[in-house]
Amino acid sequence: MKKAYTLLITIVLITLFSVLGIFILETKSLRSVNLTNQYLYIQAKNHKEFLKNYLKDINLKGINHLKIEDDLFDIYAKVEPKDSTFILDIFVKAKDYNISLYERVVKE
Repeated sequence: MKKAYTLLITIVLITLFSVLGIFILETKSLRSVNLTNQYLYIQAKNHKEFLKNYLKDINLKGINHLKIEDDLFDIYAKVEPKDSTFILDIFVKAKDYNISLYERVVKE
């Protein structure tokens, strides 16, 4: 009878620690994914701001599309002339992750 209780307590403790270990690993994995997404979002935002400032500084006559080559992101802009202004659609999208940013800017 004593061996049965010892075996039962051992099985319960192993199950409890296994479930607790799985919960801890899931939490660490989720934290790692969130940290990666946060880093990529900040980097995408910096790329978008750079492209916006660059497009405001250059002459856009004759340019319809502008693309910047990058290993992690698709960075491009569509330029649409309207009267004396230009409408700029700026896109930044991560190639391997679900992060994308868009902004429409009017340059006079």
